[in-house]
Amino acid sequence: MTDESAITADARDWSFLDAIGIASARGNPMLRLGHYIDFALQRATSLEIREKMTDVMLEYKQIFDDKLTHYIPHDGRRLHSLSKIDYDSYIRERARTPDNVKNDDGFEASLFGYPEGGDLDDPTIYYAEAIGETEMREFSRIGIYLPASWPEKVGYDQYRSLVQGWCEKLKPAYGTAGLSILFNEGRQGLADRLLAFPIAKRFPGLDVPEQSRWYVRMNRLRKKAIRTVNWLTFIDNGLVNDLGGQSRLADELGASCPIYSYDGGVMIQAGDRPELGDLNRGMVPKGYQRVARILKPIRFDDHQRPLIDAPPPLDALEESIKWVRRFD
Repeated sequence: MTDESAITADARDWSFLDAIGIASARGNPMLRLGHYIDFALQRATSLEIREKMTDVMLEYKQIFDDKLTHYIPHDGRRLHSLSKIDYDSYIRERARTPDNVKNDDGFEASLFGYPEGGDLDDPTIYYAEAIGETEMREFSRIGIYLPASWPEKVGYDQYRSLVQGWCEKLKPAYGTAGLSILFNEGRQGLADRLLAFPIAKRFPGLDVPEQSRWYVRMNRLRKKAIRTVNWLTFIDNGLVNDLGGQSRLADELGASCPIYSYDGGVMIQAGDRPELGDLNRGMVPKGYQRVARILKPIRFDDHQRPLIDAPPPLDALEESIKWVRRFD
């Protein structure tokens, strides 16, 4: 495992991030780095949207077919081998299964990749999960991890087109895509999040996928607001209108932060390529700052509980608010 010193913020090829792993003081692998894509789906209870969620999961599976090795079955807690199931049929059947609203039981699907036969307790850069909530909750979600080398290999135009195509299918209320810390999904704990804190604080271009905390909060409040921005930030037409319309957005963002439309919303790109930044060197991505400033009116700022964890004597809520406002 490597450490924070191996991260080069001004690199022009992020492929080296695939090989970086952050370990605990005892040497246990806990964090990786790569790309994280987050789709927040509002009132995603219809059969049509569940099938679209399935389409996205299976497109991801097709792209990384030789890397994905495991899944977690419905109502299961441990990884099962993909080699022992027709996963495509399984997930499509699950998508067609009616929600059990009484038990708050909706649609879930997951994929994990350990292509070199690694330890299943280690974090992976290949992961996708879809959570289709019942009508009891406002927001469902899809979270996807991509290796940093993949956009470098296929090109950032193709990466953007892939995310834009998924936005066309899913019509998210909001979401992001870009460089991120990658947790050991399904098995992360406080120690993982504390290990992530100094890395997230130093490199502002890295997202911190706190899916559970964020969506629990938004589902309780039933409030549509963005969590943060990244290289790609997408918002639906309702939020676009709240900001004064697409033309006004384009004028304020300028040519360096282009807007790409899809049926249902827009995707904003913060500069030519993803950036990490490095506060130790006074490097803050200018494109991210511009996007954050323009989208600030629709950002959720009323945090009453921490979104990220910080070691004592630091106050986790204070540090969460600082992180949310890191591009201000």
